[in-house]
Amino acid sequence: MSLCLAAVVGGFTACHDDYDLDDPGNYPSWLGQSIYDELKKPNPDHLTGTFTNYLRLIDDLGYTETLERTGSKTVFPANDEAFARFFANNSWGVSKYEDLSEAQKKLLLYNSMLDNAILVEMLSNVPDDQTNISSGIAMKHQTGVNIIDTITHFYGATQLPRNNSYWEKFYNRGIDLVMDATRPMMVHFTAEQLTANNITTMGANSDFAVVTGTEYDDQANTAYIFRNRIINPDVTCKNGYIHQMEDLIVPPGNLAEMLRTNGESNIFSRMLDRFSAPFYNVQVTNNYNDWALVNGYALKDSVFEKRYFSSRSQGGTSLTTDPDGKTLSSDELLPFDPGWNQYYPDRTNSLSDVAAMFVPTDAAMKQYFLPGGSGAFLIDQYGAKPNNEENLMENIDSIPKNIVQAFVSMLMKPQFLSTVPSKFDNVMDDSQDPLGITLGDLNRTEDGKYDVKIANNGVAYMTNKVFAPNRYVAVSAPALLSDNMRVMNWGIQDQSNLNLNFYAYLLAMDANYAFFIPTDKAFDAYYVDPVYLRRSPRVLHFYYRKDRSPYIFCSAFDYDPSTGTVGRDSTSVSISNFRSQFIDILNTHTVILEPGEKLGSNHYYKTKNGGGIYVSGGTVGSTVAGGSQIDGININGAQSTVIPSAKITKVYNQKNGQSFALDHVVQMPMKSVYSTLASTSQFSEFYNLCSEDRVQLGLFAGISNRTSNTQPIAPIRQFTTFIDAGGYHGLDQDVSYFSGYNYTVYAPDNTAMNKAFQQGLPSWDKVREVAAPWLDEETGVYEADTTEQCK
Repeated sequence: MSLCLAAVVGGFTACHDDYDLDDPGNYPSWLGQSIYDELKKPNPDHLTGTFTNYLRLIDDLGYTETLERTGSKTVFPANDEAFARFFANNSWGVSKYEDLSEAQKKLLLYNSMLDNAILVEMLSNVPDDQTNISSGIAMKHQTGVNIIDTITHFYGATQLPRNNSYWEKFYNRGIDLVMDATRPMMVHFTAEQLTANNITTMGANSDFAVVTGTEYDDQANTAYIFRNRIINPDVTCKNGYIHQMEDLIVPPGNLAEMLRTNGESNIFSRMLDRFSAPFYNVQVTNNYNDWALVNGYALKDSVFEKRYFSSRSQGGTSLTTDPDGKTLSSDELLPFDPGWNQYYPDRTNSLSDVAAMFVPTDAAMKQYFLPGGSGAFLIDQYGAKPNNEENLMENIDSIPKNIVQAFVSMLMKPQFLSTVPSKFDNVMDDSQDPLGITLGDLNRTEDGKYDVKIANNGVAYMTNKVFAPNRYVAVSAPALLSDNMRVMNWGIQDQSNLNLNFYAYLLAMDANYAFFIPTDKAFDAYYVDPVYLRRSPRVLHFYYRKDRSPYIFCSAFDYDPSTGTVGRDSTSVSISNFRSQFIDILNTHTVILEPGEKLGSNHYYKTKNGGGIYVSGGTVGSTVAGGSQIDGININGAQSTVIPSAKITKVYNQKNGQSFALDHVVQMPMKSVYSTLASTSQFSEFYNLCSEDRVQLGLFAGISNRTSNTQPIAPIRQFTTFIDAGGYHGLDQDVSYFSGYNYTVYAPDNTAMNKAFQQGLPSWDKVREVAAPWLDEETGVYEADTTEQCK
């Protein structure tokens, strides 16, 4: 066997063939001992202090031989002084080495070990391809932890998520659980990575100082692991490298676990855990039992994995199905899984970035939710008990999950590198406006440092105030916060079915909206489907079911426009077949006002989709009417019993306008331009001018009625105002030169038309008089004039 080892130390490169590095006589002069021997007899020129406790971890876990012989490892040990500091102050409840359980020993050793030999300056390297390397990219590496070493038995309700039905069956019997089934990561900050990502390093308020709690020393060849400094890097051994740490690396866990256990974010963690569930993991169960059989331990029936419903979870895929196989709605999903150990943002290298969260401390949450706080209205509306500190947790549990989702999601950011303090101005809220966070909003620890916590998959900025989502104060908020506006809220929040981001549109904080929200009961009064009025008139009944995806459903009933009668039998309508109608409803109920304008200062308003509505005022009891309701009649002229005008039942003053609860849906016109002109006597002269059959006159004038591949519409059609709509949908006659747009027709009444005729506007009768000499009375066709005079 031939082995070639290349290393660079102090500019010296060595490469030797046929070296058996386990033979002490073959060690190069520049090469240290094995990792184990170097720690056992540390060279004071390279390492500081003694490593008795760390060596005990190695010995107790049977790793001695591995670290004594050749291999490829990188270890990040701490000396005995660091262990003493850990035993004096830790959250594990241990005061000496003998107090450590085997599981804790494994976490301490394997979280400080990488499976490759890596110099500090190479920690940020990632391969571009098989031959090239890019520097400054990576900020984390996979540790040596085995997932089965992280299995923990939770004994009851006090240790498991509350207000979460997925966990209730384990409240009495307990559960064997891993916090994630992917291996934990070691997060690091190197000079190369800081420079490449524009992370500032100068001064006490630099990005680096805020995040790590220590000012950067650009003279030191070092790096940080989490918030822990490497004090002696790149100690070269025959089987890898030693990077001595200032303090013991205590595994922080993932973001979700760190927030659950740090003691400062219990309220936020409880809200976050409402989106978690235990999933049986057959692979972890089998791996553990294989190990248990070999080592004489009891087998486990089932090992579960704690996961979070989210749009981005393990492997970069979404987790939208619960343990029972039920598909969840979008407002039950977090932006990403805070429990995924190996989380990385979409469209990035898997080692290049982690997540970030702006997490209010418990003190900040109490100030927000308790009486006098800006979030007290949520407790007042949903709380099960009086709003005081004793009842706060239970009252927060009573807030509907979709409302909690809006709160939590806005504080979860997918990219840490985009949220460092120097880039706080670019951190956006849920309406894509600046969040407005500053260093003054960060909590401080007892030693005066910024309270920033680094997990194995992200960074948590602990804040001393709550940044609430604009969804709570936008014109869409009443639909989100009410339990009787679920149909409209579905349309606002849905993105996948309607292919619409209407919620984002309504979050524009610089706009001034009048947003009308029909209640669920309003939809029970039906919506006349304008698409089907021509051949098969029908009404639509939209309704919401919280227990069944996709949650919004629609039934169609036959409708007699002449009497307003609705049939008794219904048919189900799929989302694809009512998508355009529901989008039209959303647009019809949205009015954009001028800055500072209040609804009711005028009576007629143009809606978002270009339609017109009438509003009698902007107060409770005022009328809101679409075209059909303004007319008060249906398409055949009979008084309608299906489409009464909507009444405002409640007014909400919001940050970007006003919202109005309605008792009926605003119904847009059911009459075409053609039928309106034809049925209104005062427009009869204008109607006659538009509707005259003038094809023969057009042909006589030389206008072609022929079509071709390059001209599919005959030119004569451009001179015909009304044409049959044709097909199954539509109303009656279309205006031929109107496209799919909302037009305004200014129709002169008969008085105006007669005045125009008197002033020289030719009527069709006058035109026919001019053309009469060429009319063939028998055929009704105008003959061509072949006289020399005409030529």
